[in-house]
Amino acid sequence: MPNEGNYDELYMKLLDKAYTLITPRIQRRQEIPRLSIQVQPKKTIIQNFRDVAQRLNRDPTHIARFFLKELALPGNIEGNALVLYAERSPRTLEAVYERYIKFYVECPVCHSIDTYLEREGRIYVLVCTACGARTPRKSIS
Repeated sequence: MPNEGNYDELYMKLLDKAYTLITPRIQRRQEIPRLSIQVQPKKTIIQNFRDVAQRLNRDPTHIARFFLKELALPGNIEGNALVLYAERSPRTLEAVYERYIKFYVECPVCHSIDTYLEREGRIYVLVCTACGARTPRKSIS
């Protein structure tokens, strides 16, 4: 076999190049912000709500409507926080948040969170900036 050392060197260079391309995607997925939840008597507050919406590149009112509908609770956005007028466990809110991310943020093709929502009539289209996929999503009633 001619010059096996060159093949090993080339293989290592290509492997390093692949890792430099893949690692940023993995890091972006880990950049999904955590919710800062405070449970008080008769209300629950997501303190970093607007910051989360900004990082996910979403309108805070869209996320708030999703939360309020999924939890069947009254609430509103006050400053940087979403105030829900009932006590809910952080685990319940995290589950709703994960559903929102899965349906309205994460690209179903490449699983990137670098997406945005485009409104086309009555539906939303999830557009991925990483792979260019366009996925229709129903609007929140």
